[in-house]
Amino acid sequence: MTTERKAAQPAARGAAQPATSDTTQPAVLGAAQQAIRDTTQQTIRDTTQPATHLASHDAAPEVPSVTARHATHPRTAPRRTAAHAARLTVALGATALLLTGCGAIDGPERLSADCAVVVDGSGSGADSENGFRAKEKLKATVPGFLADQKCRYVSYAPITSASAASSCQVPRMDLDPDADQRSDRESLWKQTRVLAEAGAEKMLDCARERQPGSDVLGGLERAAKVPRDGDGTYHVLVISDFDQSDPDFRLSKFELETPAQRDEAVDALVAVRGLPRLPDTTVHRVGFAMRGGRTTPARVEQMGQFWQQVLEKEVKVGVDDGYGA
Repeated sequence: MTTERKAAQPAARGAAQPATSDTTQPAVLGAAQQAIRDTTQQTIRDTTQPATHLASHDAAPEVPSVTARHATHPRTAPRRTAAHAARLTVALGATALLLTGCGAIDGPERLSADCAVVVDGSGSGADSENGFRAKEKLKATVPGFLADQKCRYVSYAPITSASAASSCQVPRMDLDPDADQRSDRESLWKQTRVLAEAGAEKMLDCARERQPGSDVLGGLERAAKVPRDGDGTYHVLVISDFDQSDPDFRLSKFELETPAQRDEAVDALVAVRGLPRLPDTTVHRVGFAMRGGRTTPARVEQMGQFWQQVLEKEVKVGVDDGYGA
């Protein structure tokens, strides 16, 4: 036990000092525990003694004594026992409320989800009228995404000309570390989410400077290889127009109007890139099919059908466009 907690206990029992934010929980616990002890001991004293006298009276009724004359009448003993049991029940109930309040001091439920941010460093993501403004979208969506999905662990992956083999690296982050003991966890999360957004910007800058390109499926493969320590669904935010374009495969070269044409394009992509292993995963798309307004509505629809087939039928992940274009 630390020095701070030792100092907090006398104050809690004596109730002579107001509890501070650092000692509130130990003080309430100390008072609750003392209340249970006092009530329990009193109940035992009040109920055990009459029961003992009654036992003696029943065993030897022919020997009158002062104790027997003043013993609680058999009809009254159960009433007193019930009364003291009720007193103990009330004390336990009050203590439960105190302990519930103590749990609330620790703040909201801890974060638990695994997440990843995948960013497109290709020219189509330029921050101009000719691009879909990748950095602008990153700033607008990453903080909300991390909060909405209750992300605790955040990993990063680039989309480059060879995403899976890219030299761009940004360390994985823990947004709700156990080592931080503050009770105001939400304040901590706001700070760590700012750092997480900065990590995503760093990854984007690296992807743009070193290996520009648009190997979207390779970016998902990179995200598939990071550790998973959290609970539930793996949430992957992909900021990209999803116009796959790398040395081995260019989506722009394929016609996607008919199912047969889309099947041909899917088979060609899988042949050169393979399929990432992403069980229990939802891919959240931002910037899909946007190339500075140069993509026609018909092509946007065809790309949607193509990627639906790749992601939902082949990779078998959920797709969410809820964060908008």
